[in-house]
Amino acid sequence: VKDDTTAIGILEEAIAALTRFYAKNDIALGLISKKQAPEYTVDKDKAPETSWSGADYTGRKEETGGVVAIVEMIKEDLQKEIAAAKKDDAAGQAQYEKERGALQETLDAQLALKLAKEQELNEVETRIADTEAHKDAKTNDLAAENDLQASLLTDCTWVKTHFDSRREKRKAEMDGLVEAKGYLAGVEAGTEV
Repeated sequence: VKDDTTAIGILEEAIAALTRFYAKNDIALGLISKKQAPEYTVDKDKAPETSWSGADYTGRKEETGGVVAIVEMIKEDLQKEIAAAKKDDAAGQAQYEKERGALQETLDAQLALKLAKEQELNEVETRIADTEAHKDAKTNDLAAENDLQASLLTDCTWVKTHFDSRREKRKAEMDGLVEAKGYLAGVEAGTEV
């Protein structure tokens, strides 16, 4: 569009320059509706003589309006091209904005989903950490219970293996105490010496 606008400016300057030139040299700008046949003075089959130099050479004045008209047509074509480009740009911009809006909505939805999933992940990781801590505590409790069981088993095994002998010794000890008590009770009463 920028190049076309620049070209239109240049074409307008060219039209103005051509118009000034034709006005200065008294050349008509109108288009010729009918091509005139050259006039032959001697022979119809012989071309007329022309001189390309000198003050009396005026060129083909009847065709000069065509040059300006052609430049004006080019200018009009460029103006139409600019209008079409602007229309296409507007349509493209509208389509871009529509698609951009849809993509922004998609992005927003995906970001919201990502945030929700990250929160859910944090909750799951917290639950896993809590479960792992609970599991570790229970494992430690089990180990302590196993140690206690082993300790009790050792103690119970010792009691089982030594119970009978200890019972006999305790029985003998109790009998000895009862006998000593009886002896001491007799000494106090004065009956026993």
